[in-house]
Amino acid sequence: MAGIKRNRAKSPVKAFSASQHCSVIVTATMSAGKTSLINALLGDDLLFSANEAATATLTRIIPNRNLRQRVEGASYTVHGELHAQSDNVYSELLRQWNDHQAVSSINLGCRIAGLRKTVRPLAIYDTPGPNNSQDMSHKILLNTALALPGKKLLVYVLNATQLATRDDECLLQEIKQNVNLTTNDSIIFILNKVDELDEEHGESIELFLNKSRDYLERIGFRQPIIIPAMMQMSLIARKILNRKPVTRTQHRRLQTELQRFHQNKYLFNLASNIPSVIKRQIYAELKRTKSEHAEFGIFNKTELNQFIAYSGIRTLELYISQHN
Repeated sequence: MAGIKRNRAKSPVKAFSASQHCSVIVTATMSAGKTSLINALLGDDLLFSANEAATATLTRIIPNRNLRQRVEGASYTVHGELHAQSDNVYSELLRQWNDHQAVSSINLGCRIAGLRKTVRPLAIYDTPGPNNSQDMSHKILLNTALALPGKKLLVYVLNATQLATRDDECLLQEIKQNVNLTTNDSIIFILNKVDELDEEHGESIELFLNKSRDYLERIGFRQPIIIPAMMQMSLIARKILNRKPVTRTQHRRLQTELQRFHQNKYLFNLASNIPSVIKRQIYAELKRTKSEHAEFGIFNKTELNQFIAYSGIRTLELYISQHN
C-alpha cells in the first residue's frame, strides 16, 4: 500500500514513555463518545469506534503544528517491532492497523489547531474503553497508560443518557484506586451527549450536572471538574469549517442545535463546573459579534466558531492547554 514501510524499530514502550510530555489520557466505557471527542480535537473522522470486534490497541497522538493536511503514523507489535508506517494515515488504514492481531500500539502525529499553545508538550492517549467489566485486555492497556511516567491528565467521558452504569462505576473505582496515579495527576470529566437530554420532560443540563457531581463525589472524586458537551456536534461543526464532507443527517442535526444555541449560547458555560478563568475565556469567545460577509456555505463562519466554544470542546482545549 502506498506510503507504508515495514521494518524493525525500537520498543513502543520507550516511545510511549516520554516523561517530558504531559500525558492526556482519554478513557470511557462503551458508547460514551470518547472517539467523537478525540475526532473533534482533530477536526475530522480519523479514529473510529472500536468497542467490540477490533483488537485492543493503545494509540498515542502527538500534536505537530507542521503537519497541516496529513497525519503521520506507525503501528507496533507487542514485541516492539514496527508493523507498518505511513506519512499519510487515513481512517481506513488506521482501522486496518487496529484490527490486525499483531498490533498492540499505534503512534500518530498531526496538527491539533486548538492545542497550539500549551504549558508543556502533550501526548494524547486513546485508551480502549472496556466493553464489559470482564475485558482484561482493555484493562491492561489502560493500566499501561496510567503507569506512564511524568504528569498525567485523565479526561473521562461520561454519557449523560446512561449515567451510573455498572461498567462505568467499576472503571471509575479502578481509576480512583490505581496505585500509579499520584497527587500530581488530575482528572476532568466530560458530560457528553447533553444534546440528547429531553428538556421537555425535565432533563435539564443543570439537573444532570448535579446528578453527575453527586455520583462522582459518592465514588470519591471531590469537587469534580465537569464540562457539559456535545462532542458529535463539535465534530460536525469543525468538519464544516475544515471543508470536510458531512452527511445530510449531520447537516440537519447541526442546524437544529444551532437553533438551541441561539436561544441561550451561554448556557453550557454558566452551568459548567470549571475554573473561573476558563469560564471568562469561553464567555469572551461567545460574546464576539458575527462578522459581516462571513458566509460559509449556509453557515456563518463566526457562528460556527462560537458554536464550537458553546459545545464543550473549546472548554476542554483551554483546560488542557492551561493545566498540563
